Amino acid sequence: MKHAVAKQLVAAAIELGSDIQFYKSGVYSGPCGTRLQHAVTVVGYDADESTGEKFWIVKNSWGQTWGEHGYIRMQRKILGPGLCGIMLDVAYPTMSM
Repeated sequence: MKHAVAKQLVAAAIELGSDIQFYKSGVYSGPCGTRLQHAVTVVGYDADESTGEKFWIVKNSWGQTWGEHGYIRMQRKILGPGLCGIMLDVAYPTMSM
């Protein structure tokens, strides 16, 4: 997914962790499972300058007052399904010529 996100927005599905509705800032690391139930848009990735922790930059649909102005930074070092199942069901356009 990292290669796709470097070029364009990526639609993804996640499981909402029990405390994600209260997210305000920082890199979210759960708890959450992989029962996909909520659509989000992955808009980028980065790493925390002080800790080096890698994360996805994810836009949520809950408005500007939630999280970091409508966004959440989700831990991305999780292999396989990713944190909250973010790697399980993704969609993005591809172009072949």
